[in-house]
Amino acid sequence: MAMGRRDHFTRIFGVLLVICLLWFVQRYLPHLRRLLVRKLSRLKLLMGICTGMGPSKRQRRKYDIFVRKLREGGCAKDDTEIEKLFPRHFERIGHVVIVKLNNTVSLNEFAQCAKAFAQSFYPRAVSVVLVDLHGIAGELREPQLKIVWSADPLSIMEPKDSLKYALRQKAMDSVLTENDARKFEICTNSKTFATHVENGIRYSFDVCQAMFCSGNGVERMHFANIVAKDEVVVDMFSGIGYFTLPLAVHGCVKIIHALEKNENSAVYLKFNALQNRVSHLINVLHGDNREVGSELCGQCNRVIMGYLPSCSHFLHRALSFLRLSISGKPVGTIHYHFVAPKNHARQVLEEQIKSALGDIVFHSLRVADIRNVKSYAPKQFHFVADLVFPSV
Repeated sequence: MAMGRRDHFTRIFGVLLVICLLWFVQRYLPHLRRLLVRKLSRLKLLMGICTGMGPSKRQRRKYDIFVRKLREGGCAKDDTEIEKLFPRHFERIGHVVIVKLNNTVSLNEFAQCAKAFAQSFYPRAVSVVLVDLHGIAGELREPQLKIVWSADPLSIMEPKDSLKYALRQKAMDSVLTENDARKFEICTNSKTFATHVENGIRYSFDVCQAMFCSGNGVERMHFANIVAKDEVVVDMFSGIGYFTLPLAVHGCVKIIHALEKNENSAVYLKFNALQNRVSHLINVLHGDNREVGSELCGQCNRVIMGYLPSCSHFLHRALSFLRLSISGKPVGTIHYHFVAPKNHARQVLEEQIKSALGDIVFHSLRVADIRNVKSYAPKQFHFVADLVFPSV
């Protein structure tokens, strides 16, 4: 009798344990998954440092080829002078390389060895070398670049190959007008129209007309792992689709309304939506987000605010996009980008939100996460905060 009672209690305990485990998994698994994705994302981006083929070894190989090509071209400079010419900072985007000159090197000096630098990327083909003159400038975040070397224009096939690829991806539900097709043709006539592939997503744009920050790779990967099933999303500063594209491709959204003031970037976003087969999920609206998209107010589940150094004066507009509860309060999530000292992110965030929206609104939201994306300036870092406005 006692044995039967003990077996009965054992079964009850087992059932309760299973129920508790199921509750734990349902409650905490999404958070653990997001944490794991972030850690793996950062690890992937740092693989070059953690493996034998790290950046120093790759850069040394580039430097050796650079020296050899200069010597083959009759360069009489000694090794010390050549070492000063080799760029410490550069970024390859498709067939294009953007260089930041070393402090002691002039534009004319580097231009004479730019071809050798392009050849140092072998076996990858680099067709155009540009110098970053003044970084990103102006409200529309446009690059200030100068071409210092390029291959024969007739040999640069990448832009037209990108157009052919994009047109092949056109599906039955794709949105492609004749006007868009003409603009795409014009875009791909430029030899600086390049394609960057990241986590299976293609970003195509003219590097002389739109920016692309490789340092935001972890945050773009984060958006690829957001579950936004059947959500209506607005991206207030969509650019060429930095965050819109991964969310559209992987997030199961209903639709993303992508607002963009830079006309060129808006065209590139349409191109990228087409080639990634999500043009039916992305509605591109060209114009200032304070003037376009008013029909979306009170209709959205999620708002993306990816503009630096500050977009705090757009917070009121962002809040207006969120849908409203029965009591008239905003409900949804705002992904807010801002700059702050490394150890004062939460303090700066609180100050900016209170200044823009007031104390009452600040205390009604929950800061679900604050992510350190990258270094932005000396002692200043780029952060993203997930601001959640609960339904109750």
